[in-house]
Amino acid sequence: MRNSLLLCFISLSSISYAQFNEGVKVIDLSFSSSFTDGNDQVFVQPIVGFSASENSVFFVGFGHSYQKSDPDIKVNNSSIIVGYERFFELNERIYFATFYAGSYGFGKFEFDGGETDLRNLALTFRPRFHYFIYNKWSLVASVGSVIFSRQTVDDSFGENTTNIFSAELNSSNVLFGVRLNVCND
Repeated sequence: MRNSLLLCFISLSSISYAQFNEGVKVIDLSFSSSFTDGNDQVFVQPIVGFSASENSVFFVGFGHSYQKSDPDIKVNNSSIIVGYERFFELNERIYFATFYAGSYGFGKFEFDGGETDLRNLALTFRPRFHYFIYNKWSLVASVGSVIFSRQTVDDSFGENTTNIFSAELNSSNVLFGVRLNVCND
């Protein structure tokens, strides 16, 4: 069964081509997860967008992340995301993209003995690759990111703000996804 699915995937890929035109609406669902000893992370990001030209998409979406680490620390964070993605064609099926996003997040930081409110404002850059498996469907992969975030925690001691800059290129920062390109036809 697995070999049959792989053969179908390869056959479909060999006869298909990428189609990315102006006026295309996109639906994109990206996710990542990491489960290691004492540190679990899950991230989901559905976005919708509209292409303003043949090589760019403006989008809006929603993100949710959950982290749990020892000893009993949990972070639930939801965010509203807006951004821009620019595409560079490598061949008719593979595109490299630069993904820029701004987000406003809110959630809870739970720890042993209590919980606090959490807010953050973030600017993110991610390099992404799109592989078109059919003219309307693409697989998306992203490894690494550059993020500047301003995180505010409200607790019994008052409001605490921290600025964080991170540039990561490692396996804990891998996102996979699928994108549907809906034509205006």
